[in-house]
Amino acid sequence: MESMTTSRLNDAEISKPSLVLVVDDEPSICWGFERMLGEEGHRVITASTAEEGLRLAATERPALVLLDVRLPGMDGITALPQFLEVTHSAPVVVMTAFGDLDTAVAAVQRGASDYLTKPFRLDDALKLCRQAIRATAENERPSPAPVIRIHRGETLIGQSAAMQQAFRQIALVANSDLSVLITGETGTGKELVAAAIHRHSHRSNMPYLPIAPVSLSPDLIESELFGHVRGAFTGAAENRPGLFEQADGGTVLLDEIGDLPLSIQVKLLRILESGQYSRVGEVQFRQCNVRVLAATNADLRQAVQRGEFREDLYYRLNGVHVHLPPLRERLEDIALIAEYVLQTLQYPNAETALDQELLHELQSRPWFGNVRELRNAVEHAAVVARGRSLSITDFPSAQAGRLDSTAAQGNELDRVIADWSRGALAKQAIEGGSLHEELMKAIEPTLLRIVLQETGGNRAKAAEILGIHRGTLRDRLRGYGME
Repeated sequence: MESMTTSRLNDAEISKPSLVLVVDDEPSICWGFERMLGEEGHRVITASTAEEGLRLAATERPALVLLDVRLPGMDGITALPQFLEVTHSAPVVVMTAFGDLDTAVAAVQRGASDYLTKPFRLDDALKLCRQAIRATAENERPSPAPVIRIHRGETLIGQSAAMQQAFRQIALVANSDLSVLITGETGTGKELVAAAIHRHSHRSNMPYLPIAPVSLSPDLIESELFGHVRGAFTGAAENRPGLFEQADGGTVLLDEIGDLPLSIQVKLLRILESGQYSRVGEVQFRQCNVRVLAATNADLRQAVQRGEFREDLYYRLNGVHVHLPPLRERLEDIALIAEYVLQTLQYPNAETALDQELLHELQSRPWFGNVRELRNAVEHAAVVARGRSLSITDFPSAQAGRLDSTAAQGNELDRVIADWSRGALAKQAIEGGSLHEELMKAIEPTLLRIVLQETGGNRAKAAEILGIHRGTLRDRLRGYGME
């Protein structure tokens, strides 16, 4: 746990004095909560085992229980239902330093009100405690969470703080019907998050359809998603249900949601708000019950500002936001992921196949393709090594990843320019003007600013890098109001 110095939240969030039970075999954790919550006026009692904690809970009736997972004797997950019973369902916050998706889901399944991963920020822990204590004081104790099915074989792996937060969000939101927006770079595991949310939901035995709008024919995307009636267009020889209709009762993942045409975004918004849709060529509305998950590696807020994505749809999709960081920002997860891949390959001595020198080398790579690239690299190394301990020479060159990234960045730039060009052409048809001039106004100021920043404001050097005369650079800066 971090230093005991913590900022105060606003007075409206401070709860009335209550009794809090902390069950943890780490004295420093117990002491930290005693001091932090004591400063709020609460009384804190502690126990180092679940058995001792249950005895205290039965006699003291705490307003809140903070329960560690790994305890000597009975573990916290096993003891959780008993704490709920003896305290008459006072909120229980589960704490663990060994968080994985199964642990988070199991905690919620057994009735935990929330999930706290060590090490945690004191402000986060304090805010969570205040909310739970206030709910108890107002006699609004949260009811035990609905049962969430636990499935083994999850491939979402990570001990980093960001992944622990993702696990917590999945566990808490899975059994609701909220829309979820999943963001992250290509290869970070967005589809795995969506599949886990569906798998742990009450819709798990209903259809799950991952849909990539960009892979559908632009002329037929509306028909593919919502279906059509006979004669709606040339070639529509019979009535046909769309993907949403096929997924009725289940879950739909719209991958790369930012590529969805504006005309389709209107129909998607109607489904999210009322569950209504109509097939192409049909006048009356139909009803469907589908949970919508959306994934993207683009910044939808910028797309909204550019007029390429509906603002109301963005907020409707963003009921809960799960962000997956790039692998280069969670280096502590590389060994776990590599060992998992080797275990799935049944590689001999998978846990010791990577020595510290090799692990350091893997952690120094940029992994532009993220988890997908790492998985492919480990599989490649396993084939080359043929059962012996792995070495860096068994892995593909890191340069391949850089080339892939450059190509991906080029493709993304092509997409952005193409999208801008289509919008500008539509605008030009109404207002007229020079398309090339508009493009330069959109791009050149940013280019000039970056080059000047890199050269420390040296205009002669900037002009040389840009390949233009210094006087031309001066005139363009003046023209853009950048003097």
